[in-house]
Amino acid sequence: MDKFLSPNHRKRIKRLESLWGNLTDLSNMAKEYGIEDMLQDNGLKVMQQLIYLNMDLLPGREGNDSISPSGTEWEMKSINILLTQGFSTNHHTNHDIIAKYRKVPWSFAIYEDITLKEIYVMKPCQLEPMFKHWEEQLANGKPHLNNPKIPVKFVRNNGTRVFPYNKEHPIDPDSINLS
Repeated sequence: MDKFLSPNHRKRIKRLESLWGNLTDLSNMAKEYGIEDMLQDNGLKVMQQLIYLNMDLLPGREGNDSISPSGTEWEMKSINILLTQGFSTNHHTNHDIIAKYRKVPWSFAIYEDITLKEIYVMKPCQLEPMFKHWEEQLANGKPHLNNPKIPVKFVRNNGTRVFPYNKEHPIDPDSINLS
């Protein structure tokens, strides 16, 4: 560790200040999407997904995450595949949460560190094997499940990839049929 305000310490401060200046522009853009603090709750990743998916943020921490141009509400999940292989859900998944999950389509963003690699979308019916598995676990007397995961492999095998865009036939996430 360098001495306080040594030449190397000052060099790191100068680099930080230079890079941080660009964050102001990003922060202002995030606010346009309803994200008040881009460094909280994956704010920048959420904004990036909203832009690529052509959606708007639904305010608040309860309920669904985004809304598409058709007025369809969506559940959004993201993962850093370098850290884990399963998308988090809810720390208190119960029958009511599962019922809510069955009503909306889902988007799944796969990152490597901070680099967005893929986005998949899934209809609720495509997630039914997960929902049934969770209900089976709840039937064994548990009041709730602690954050059951949706495996990346399951999403890749059953979802529709919408990003990176297919240059010849891009898929609008809003075009998926909910049934």
